Amino acid sequence: MRVAYLTHQYFPRHVGGTEVYTHGLAVRARAAGAAVEVVTYHESPSGDRRDYGVVSTAHDGIPVREIHYNLSVADDPARAEYDNPDTGRMVREELRRFRPDLVHVMHAMKLSGSALTACRDLAIPFVVTLCDFWFICPRHTLLTSSGRLCDGPAHRLGCARCLRDTHGILRAPLRLWRDARAVAGRQRFLARALGSARRIIALCEFTRRAFAANGVPAGRIEVIEHGLEVAPLRPAARRPGAVPRIGFIGSLVPHKGAHLLLQALARIPHVRLECRIHGAVPASAYGERLWALAGADPRVRLMGPFPPDALGRVLAETDLLAVPSLWYENDPLVVKAAFYCGTPVLAARIGSLGEMVEPERNGWLAPPGDVGAWASALERFAAAPAPPAMAPTPVKTMDENAREMLAIYTEELARR
Repeated sequence: MRVAYLTHQYFPRHVGGTEVYTHGLAVRARAAGAAVEVVTYHESPSGDRRDYGVVSTAHDGIPVREIHYNLSVADDPARAEYDNPDTGRMVREELRRFRPDLVHVMHAMKLSGSALTACRDLAIPFVVTLCDFWFICPRHTLLTSSGRLCDGPAHRLGCARCLRDTHGILRAPLRLWRDARAVAGRQRFLARALGSARRIIALCEFTRRAFAANGVPAGRIEVIEHGLEVAPLRPAARRPGAVPRIGFIGSLVPHKGAHLLLQALARIPHVRLECRIHGAVPASAYGERLWALAGADPRVRLMGPFPPDALGRVLAETDLLAVPSLWYENDPLVVKAAFYCGTPVLAARIGSLGEMVEPERNGWLAPPGDVGAWASALERFAAAPAPPAMAPTPVKTMDENAREMLAIYTEELARR
């Protein structure tokens, strides 16, 4: 069996839930005897088309083919965001070269829906995992550019403002009509591309409902939770008498809400606790905001990123994992890891988080974006005589999930 994995970004340039999940599947497919390859994207800083192309590399023994490109040079950026003939051509060439029996599309953003079209045109069966909401939201978060939660495009031009603010399109007056037409065709094009998949897999029930509400037939979406890499994890250490330690683990981008956690802490300066923020601080206005908030509070430390195999150590040293997300989180692996270790979670009541966290059993829930409510919840936690002991919660492992995926690959190849 030959399997190609398509994803918007990958190790070692990026470390996140989708990257960890893709790598976990690829490693296990290879161990089961399959020939595997990852095709991914790299945003080139160059505006010169001669610098674009495919670069061959590898990570942890997995062959990786990076498509280097810059969306800003596309002839029609508004359309190329979801239907890019340049990246589509490069994906098609890679598939012809590797000759996979099956393609697993982990994330189509940046590669665009043309990657799915390439599979269809070459008659290669493919399955799609909905790791977030990109197929129905160009910002992939169902958050508008103003930070408002969105249920999906209400009409054909519903995404125009977000595309303008995110990618800078729809600004030049002479391009306005062309870009408006491109935006109007986004949902139709991606629905057709997604409809060509042999299987459409959602990671949680919330995601299945969101896609069904936006026109994807509910009967075509199956819910298969992703698995957790449990090897580096260990039970959380109890720290009686120590200052309660709050931890944030994840991407430091606005919709993950690290700033809300720091704002909540600023409202309770008298409370004795520590806060460690784990993640790469971006060189951006948001990064500067985080540095300012952290610098004003001696209880806060910006720890930087850590390698995936250090997650167990970090969680073991954390009394409470804070997940103050402002978007519809999609079954996040870090929350599952906390459950597995017995580290309690304080999470926003939003998206799949509201379905994952069971108050008083494995954590607590707070309203998303409500700084006052978060401050009160943190104060209550710190006031307890000792961090509460949460029993480790069984979770699906990556080995179990990989067996599910390999069975699906085998079924689809048999159909072929």
